[in-house]
Amino acid sequence: MVPLNNDGHGPLQVPGFNSIPLDFQLPLEARFAHGLIAFRHSHRLTKREMAMLRLMLHITEQPEWDRAILDPDEARLAQWYQNAKEGTEGFLISPATWDWCLAELRDKAEMWQRTGHLLVFDSSSALCQADLSKLAGELQTEIARLGPQQDHGSHLVDPSLFPLVYDRSHVLVQGGEVSLENLWKLPGQVAKGLPIHRPFGRIEPGVEESRYMKRGEYESCWSNRFQWLPCEVQLEPEPLNDSRVRITSYVNNLHPQRHKGLYRQLERLIGSAVPSWNDILFYGNTRGRRPPRILTYGCEVHNRNEDHKVFNLVSRWLTWTVQCATYEEWQERCDIAREYLAGPEPPRWKQACMSYGARWEDMTQAMWDIPKHVRIALNAKRRRKAWFDHPEPGVSFTYEQWRQGQCTGRAIHPQRVGKYPDPQDHHHVPVRLEQQFRHKGLQVVVEITRIELTPENPVYSGVSHFHIEGLRNDHIVATSLYAVECKNVTQARVAFQHEDQIDTDELQCEVPEALSLVLDVGAWPNYEEPPRALHTFGSVGITEGHLLSWPNTYRSKLESFQLRDASQPGHMTLVKLRLVDPHYRVCSTRNVPPQQHEWWAAAAEQASDLDKRLPRELVLSIMGQTDCWPMSELEARRLRKELHDDHERARTAIDKCVGRNNALLLLQDV
Repeated sequence: MVPLNNDGHGPLQVPGFNSIPLDFQLPLEARFAHGLIAFRHSHRLTKREMAMLRLMLHITEQPEWDRAILDPDEARLAQWYQNAKEGTEGFLISPATWDWCLAELRDKAEMWQRTGHLLVFDSSSALCQADLSKLAGELQTEIARLGPQQDHGSHLVDPSLFPLVYDRSHVLVQGGEVSLENLWKLPGQVAKGLPIHRPFGRIEPGVEESRYMKRGEYESCWSNRFQWLPCEVQLEPEPLNDSRVRITSYVNNLHPQRHKGLYRQLERLIGSAVPSWNDILFYGNTRGRRPPRILTYGCEVHNRNEDHKVFNLVSRWLTWTVQCATYEEWQERCDIAREYLAGPEPPRWKQACMSYGARWEDMTQAMWDIPKHVRIALNAKRRRKAWFDHPEPGVSFTYEQWRQGQCTGRAIHPQRVGKYPDPQDHHHVPVRLEQQFRHKGLQVVVEITRIELTPENPVYSGVSHFHIEGLRNDHIVATSLYAVECKNVTQARVAFQHEDQIDTDELQCEVPEALSLVLDVGAWPNYEEPPRALHTFGSVGITEGHLLSWPNTYRSKLESFQLRDASQPGHMTLVKLRLVDPHYRVCSTRNVPPQQHEWWAAAAEQASDLDKRLPRELVLSIMGQTDCWPMSELEARRLRKELHDDHERARTAIDKCVGRNNALLLLQDV
């Protein structure tokens, strides 16, 4: 295995430099899972389990929900249950489902009171909410000192501005590091990063990519030009200045000398995010953090082919004159058909088959005189009368067994083929970043955003597409979003979805439409069209002073919000932290001197005392002649647009391949 190192004590050994391929990857068991055409969740959650996850999220968003759970407020619990039963997914909230949710909510409430952490939408992937209200005030103060950022939109600190540009940025490729105290004291040899050729056509993807992907879409998740520049974060054994971490290289686009106070607050925030990352990260060769609460590869369909005398009395292939001696006899058979068609049928959500054909009340007299139409209506009625139950939790293993990861491979309805059988127990490898990477430290990409709303522009429209953070060059494995300030705006929410693995060879059901309802895949998968592989979970609210963290196996998007009082301005200030997989090392601000011309120009003026030696107008003229060194603002904005184009290309490629992995799996066995 190629050793990765960017500590500055020798040549830079990271992907894309010094003979290490840009598309270098560690084995699955040696890196955390990510969702850029790599990790897919298996087994797909049932529709009932998704309803359970949404119900538990809804309850945890209620005021003092934890007290109502732990010191049971029976009236409030009964009201929550009644509201759930009356909701759009109420048919899925059975007594067994409610009992399971209450047991799980008790554990969540205890964890919330003990640690200030709450896991939501927790299946193979999970989101973590943490109450860090104590950090908000000082962060607000320090961020306010950044001032407006012209031409940067809503970004106060934008990682896509002045990123690493492989054939443009100057890099300490042979060693040395950029000092946080003196950005321009460079002990190592500075050279342009070696040109990195686009890996299209030569890439050898890992097993999990090559089985499911066309080569071009996999490659589209890389960039041959750009990479975000993370800062280096050292993990301290003991709290230092109220933080367990220390930023040891500059945050890109945030001057370390001008904003020392903000650096200290970011250290506190990153240090507080580490436990959340421990709660959500898992390795790429595992089945994720949690097993399914309801594991099934099929469902039982009842009353599928009802035997009723009317089906012997009406043939669709013969006219009534052939079937009956008289018209009166045919009308008697029609009366029996009407009685059958008018009979009760299960609610739509329990009907196992799609219903085709006219209902009896829609049939005209002319249609009643044509046996074909009558038989079609009868057949449709028989299909509607076939019913199934959505599988319940607690059938093949108990809540306590699930909680301990025991016997979770026992399915209610077992696999048909069992090519990849479920392990009997679910094993999760605990993550302790502060212990595992104490000597190497972490790499974090920092972004600070301020969204301003006014009476003239009162609505933030949100992000239009779900996306995964970063490109594969960036090796992002987790993201944290901290709401520093929410002033006069409605609650914003972040929506989440993830991609599933669906192998239809493993599924078994005599009525495929019923199983498609159980697994919420819409139309039953076929060879021509891949199944619905995405699961949209819903959205989680952003609360001032709370940190929301998720692994990069989730897709996300910020939803719309607006002014609460439309006559007054409002704003939302967010800090986003993106964690680079610490099993890797990537080129960071330790290895790349600042590229901002304005930073260099200010340092050059101070170092040479130009203001004391020359008129101010001449100093400005000299600096204007050097505005391309190291990189001008105009060039940086142009490159940022190109970097965004790379992200959009990757998003489009991923959208195209969603579900294709499952279709190819089907075709392998044809």
